[in-house]
Amino acid sequence: MNRVLFSLFLLSGLLLSSSCSDNDVPPERLDVTVNGQKMIFNSIIVDRQGSTNERSFTAVINSNTSRIITFNANINDEGANVVKNFAYTIRGKIFKQAQDSDNLIVDIAINTNARFAMDFSGILSSYDPETDSYSSIQLTDGSMDVEY
Repeated sequence: MNRVLFSLFLLSGLLLSSSCSDNDVPPERLDVTVNGQKMIFNSIIVDRQGSTNERSFTAVINSNTSRIITFNANINDEGANVVKNFAYTIRGKIFKQAQDSDNLIVDIAINTNARFAMDFSGILSSYDPETDSYSSIQLTDGSMDVEY
């Protein structure tokens, strides 16, 4: 009888520990589709900006800096469009909200001293002074969740 109770206790412990696995840990990445191409930025750096409440976020793919997403956010700011200086850089060309027609929608769901999560989509532009013209990119299905 003791063996049966011990076996049931051991089995329930294993089931409980497996149900509380890594599902609660955020993926620590930024996913976005840029002009129809799905990208996963799997290296995220969070700079706490000294004693201020501002945080700077930098995301790259596999530690390669040919594609970079950067933005700033004040800690505890949540909701729509509280992100500042959102930019997407590809091989040195910076895309940001440059024209009145650019529209970037950012919704921050979690913004604490240790975790940040948001969804975003929109259009960003880059100005070329040599041709006096803008080129645009479209970001869709953007999401980020990181603990720091």
